[in-house]
Amino acid sequence: MLAVSGKPFSSEGWIFEPKIDGTRCIASAMNGLVLQNRRLVNITFRYPEIAETLADASGCIFDGEIAIFSDGRPDFALLSEREHLMEKLRIDYLSRARPASFVVFDILFAQGKSVMDRPLVERKSILSQELEESEQVTLIDYFPEKGEKYFQAALKVGIEGVMAKRADSVYQPGVRSPDWVKIKKQVKLDLVVGGYIQGKGSRQPYFGGLLLGAYRSGELVYVGRVGSGFSEQELQMISGDFEPIAEPPFSSPPRIQGVVWLKPKSVVQVAAMEVTENGSLRAPVFLRAREDKEPDECTLDQIKM
Repeated sequence: MLAVSGKPFSSEGWIFEPKIDGTRCIASAMNGLVLQNRRLVNITFRYPEIAETLADASGCIFDGEIAIFSDGRPDFALLSEREHLMEKLRIDYLSRARPASFVVFDILFAQGKSVMDRPLVERKSILSQELEESEQVTLIDYFPEKGEKYFQAALKVGIEGVMAKRADSVYQPGVRSPDWVKIKKQVKLDLVVGGYIQGKGSRQPYFGGLLLGAYRSGELVYVGRVGSGFSEQELQMISGDFEPIAEPPFSSPPRIQGVVWLKPKSVVQVAAMEVTENGSLRAPVFLRAREDKEPDECTLDQIKM
């Protein structure tokens, strides 16, 4: 189940949770334990510390976020490193040195039976009975009605925002529902990489900036470029996935010199101060590559342009 974007509000019949900036995860303990991301890719091997903790949760399917916390707040850089690991030795080391946490906010199946048609507050009660908390697996906190105060409190402690959820809402798999509203302090966008500007100096082996877009009616619309926020490891990883093409993938390509057009198969997340009225990004900064998201999920409607 997915959320729409919105602004802070208070209302009876709604609950408010901290928005955990991590990797969305469905944990199924129906026939063995399997962790899957939003694209239902099996990521169990990347988080052995979580899989081990949930091994006894038979007959349940949980929904939550995987995060790595530093000083009590989700640390995006540490999580990004874990998201792309394939080597078992490195995975085993980091699972002990920088263990991830699974913050659970919903339950889809309990004791082998679907509870998705139950109201959210009832599912929360079932979840508290079925899930045994530990250092690596925790239940999310939530508060009723006073969303505006909770949003301000969340920002003060360094959380990026809150999730507002209708207390009587049922769980709708794959649906972007107005019953769930994400409320954030800054715009975070998932966008498709459609080209790059060749790098100079230390960036010469990689790229200077990425050209980004989102889909509208099947066409990739250019929205801007991002050139900051990349670590050396991210520069290597992203450029290693480039697949150059002869023609621009954008419906109206920007007139920029030195561009190499790319097959639009990669998704990155950026933060921006705002999206302007003409659909451009203001002061974008790279946050992470999104291996868990398909390019066609990145639409202009979703980013409220």
